[in-house]
Amino acid sequence: MAQKDAKKGRATIKDVAELAQTSVATVSRVLGDSGYGVTAQLRKRVLAAAEALSYVPSAAAQKLRGGGSRDIGLVVPNITNPFYMQTIQGISAVCYDRNYHMILCNSARSVERERAFLEQLYARQVQGVILSSADEEHSSVADFLARGMKFVQLDQRFEREECACINYDSELGARMAVRHLAEKGHRRIAFASTPLTRWTRKAVLKGYREEMAEQGFQDEAAGLVFISEPVEAVESGSYEMDAGCSVAQQILERQADATAVFCVNDMVAFGVIAELRRSGVRVPEDLSVVGFDDIPFAESFMPPITTIRCPSYETGRLAAMMLIDQLGDGSKSLNLNMSLQPILIERQSVRDLRGQAE
Repeated sequence: MAQKDAKKGRATIKDVAELAQTSVATVSRVLGDSGYGVTAQLRKRVLAAAEALSYVPSAAAQKLRGGGSRDIGLVVPNITNPFYMQTIQGISAVCYDRNYHMILCNSARSVERERAFLEQLYARQVQGVILSSADEEHSSVADFLARGMKFVQLDQRFEREECACINYDSELGARMAVRHLAEKGHRRIAFASTPLTRWTRKAVLKGYREEMAEQGFQDEAAGLVFISEPVEAVESGSYEMDAGCSVAQQILERQADATAVFCVNDMVAFGVIAELRRSGVRVPEDLSVVGFDDIPFAESFMPPITTIRCPSYETGRLAAMMLIDQLGDGSKSLNLNMSLQPILIERQSVRDLRGQAE
């Protein structure tokens, strides 16, 4: 009878108990691997009944019984950015290996949305959250830490002992980019960015300015920092490319006389190059461009973009491992704060000016 009823819909624990000729409590103990003593014959009967009925335990019921879930929240500012796509893939791979479920939220760079998502995740009793925060003040994180929620922060710096952080050395990456351009004979190197609302962007700008000064180009750097206009929430996947187009227009309108543009990320670089091309400016023949991140399309873009590689997939993988280790499910503990090293990837978007008049 239980087999027939189960075919009409999803089998229940009561169906399993009926087929195995035992109680619901016993089925729950066997399938929950509670360690409660049952005979080998009874255990075998329960497992066979569950398999025959294709019974899948309710996640909600398991949560009620165990006081938690195997859900992990992930909040990112822009799911359309390929950098975050790769990060998500890394997190997803670890969640699959460790039998956790990932709940993905897109804050669209809105502090209000971010907090609303954190409230929802808290209500769902997620085990922890991996967060790339839009909140410079970290007020939401502080509030939810006080409630006992576990966090790993991506590409942010938050000086709280109980909050793990993983990022990459953005200042070093920026210095590497400027140094590479200087080695190719460039002095007038512009900086192009979206609004400086995130710690990583500020760190990239700081590295740019420090290396320009180190190279003796501080006078050239004056007036060569170009920032796009801010927006309240990012609904469009083309936001950063649009920002790059806007910045390229500023560079051309101001007649900045730059020989190279260093962009805060590859998406901005794509927009810069697209707008330059529309304006008849060739890359790299007329103006060199360097990106940051090394997203997958950077290599196939025309021209292939010289950029600073930040290991986004590895960042996601390590973030998930750090969070699960905080939950006591890892085989070993990782450092609560980790900074990954950037790598210069040289392609075809930089012209060598050595031996030539600028």
